[in-house]
Amino acid sequence: GRVLLELDVERRDRYGRLLAYVWADGAMVNWQLVRQGWAVLLTYPPNVAYVEWFTSAQRRAREEQVGLWATPAFD
Repeated sequence: GRVLLELDVERRDRYGRLLAYVWADGAMVNWQLVRQGWAVLLTYPPNVAYVEWFTSAQRRAREEQVGLWATPAFD
């Protein structure tokens, strides 16, 4: 498969970590992890290109109690 890293406004955070959206075979891995409840939304302004999309994904994961949201102690 093909993997693509999409960069936003800033390429790295203050600790030098790469900030990127990961696409694998045309699907955004970051979004899938949030939507399935295995990651939580964390934004690094000004890198907010997909913030509404991620917010919606997290809201739905939480409402559906999937992934980490299925654990009562996590909420």
